[in-house]
Amino acid sequence: MADTPTYEELAQRVRELETEAVRRKRAEVALRASEAEKRAILDASLDRIRYVDRDMKIIWGNKTTVLVHGMSQEDLVGRTCHEVFVGRNTPCEGCATSMARETGQIESAVIYHPKIKGIDRESYWETYCVPLKNDQGEIEGFIQIGRDITRQKMAEARIHTLSQQLLKAHEDERQRISQYLHDHVGQELSLIRIGCETLFDGYSDVSLEISQRLARLSKTVQGTITAVRELAYDLRPPVLDQLGLAQAVFRLCEDFSENTGLKIDFQAAGMDDLRVDPDIEINLYRLFQECLNNIKKHADADHVIIRLVASYPNMILRIEDDGKGFDVEGSLLKASSEKRMGLGSMEERVSLLDGNLRIQSRLMEGTKIRIEIPLKEKAGV
Repeated sequence: MADTPTYEELAQRVRELETEAVRRKRAEVALRASEAEKRAILDASLDRIRYVDRDMKIIWGNKTTVLVHGMSQEDLVGRTCHEVFVGRNTPCEGCATSMARETGQIESAVIYHPKIKGIDRESYWETYCVPLKNDQGEIEGFIQIGRDITRQKMAEARIHTLSQQLLKAHEDERQRISQYLHDHVGQELSLIRIGCETLFDGYSDVSLEISQRLARLSKTVQGTITAVRELAYDLRPPVLDQLGLAQAVFRLCEDFSENTGLKIDFQAAGMDDLRVDPDIEINLYRLFQECLNNIKKHADADHVIIRLVASYPNMILRIEDDGKGFDVEGSLLKASSEKRMGLGSMEERVSLLDGNLRIQSRLMEGTKIRIEIPLKEKAGV
């Protein structure tokens, strides 16, 4: 028969139970306080934060999600975000949660919505999805974070438009200066040269010294005429407006090869009878110029292959040289930090044309550049 507990032992046991109950109560209070604190933090966020299960059904949404979309927690629970907010039966294109479910990694995306529940306007959303895994590494749910970046996107669009307009104004001004140099300054200088050459026509007693000085003056004027014409051509090559992009680039390659000794293999395809939008023409021409100048300055190349292809819906430019190559990423970072032109200006120009620029290069293995620009034909053609 077991010994009967003494009064002191019973009292000690009671105290232990009371202590355990107090500890448990405090833990429950602390847990509730912690949960309330976490919820308050999440509710204070301006981002839409949701906890969803593996099937993308909402378990919980923060206050911003509930208020902005004019819904209650009860309305959200058990339904998918694409069903509730967009009225779709399937996830949105580029859905970060769909990607995270496939990869098991944190994924992000920028999604455009013409209209979303509670927001009666077009909007852009930067979304993140964090997969939640158990001890076995299996995904049990996701945390979805959505941030409205519509204002940012609209501001970027305005800057993009203004930059395009600035670039166009710059090229228009170059064209006006080119025409003025060619039509006025060049012709006036030509008249001066003719005047120098014919100044003493009919005079038989002009000294040899004066004739020689006048000949030297005429030669100087002729050199100035040539320089002015070259400047006017560089500002806006007339062949670009007269014969189109392919012929302008062909002439550019010929002149460049003659002046530098660089062998250039240029071919165009799909360009017959195609008149490209003038803004695209001049910008592609500038890209050709920039590429060739970079090769001349840095590549130490002997041979260059250039291809210009019109393949709807894009204009494709490929340039390949056999030069010494370079560190692409490092050069782009250096150009950006030092505010250099070259690659940086090429990136900016391609971006303003809504195009893509890809550069591949290795040391001592040459460089390959591929540029794709959306094709726009000249209005009225």
